[in-house]
Amino acid sequence: MRESIELVEETRERRLKEEFRHLSLEEREELLKKYHPDYKEGTKRPLKIGPNKGMIAPHEVIDLLEAHPLIKPEQIDLSQVDYETDILIIGGGGAGMTAALWAVYSGVSPEDILIVTKLRLGDSNSVMSQGGVQAADRPPDSPTRHFLDVIGGGHFANDRQLVRTLTMEAPYMMRWLEELGLMFDKDEEGNMIELWGCGTSCRRMHSCKDYTGMEIVRVLR
Repeated sequence: MRESIELVEETRERRLKEEFRHLSLEEREELLKKYHPDYKEGTKRPLKIGPNKGMIAPHEVIDLLEAHPLIKPEQIDLSQVDYETDILIIGGGGAGMTAALWAVYSGVSPEDILIVTKLRLGDSNSVMSQGGVQAADRPPDSPTRHFLDVIGGGHFANDRQLVRTLTMEAPYMMRWLEELGLMFDKDEEGNMIELWGCGTSCRRMHSCKDYTGMEIVRVLR
């Protein structure tokens, strides 16, 4: 682990300045088929049981769904209630903590909100996120352009209402995070430094060096 940390530190300045050329469609297909689990052959199989029987998913997911439960039903007494709450939030990462904060903003008492998490609050995948957050918050970019990028990147299978909410509210969420104290990368004049992101038609990636997720969790906690 120490060697990995040292390698990240040694290469950080170089990686921050790197720009990668756009790949052709053929090059993208080649990379996807070689490395992406959704494209590699033999990485998925159909589910054999349950309401989603027949669904195709990665072996790791199917293994979990078809496995025997770790807790036996007879060990759970549903007549005994341990906690009562108005709002139950499952997961203590970036999304879970944000949901809790906005519930409080909406007038819900903190005593009526319960977050359940496997580990400590903030110990989540959010901490591991490095790249950044996309938000179309200045010209020539726009939420509409961001919407089209996401829809196209999802091969038009996305839930359009969810994509609309994501892209239209992203600029506001960037301002909210900054008000909480999140330190985005900025130039000498105080403008956000925006980087290229996967599937984007312009620069709209906002980041905090290469530890964006950790910085987001820091201010949310």
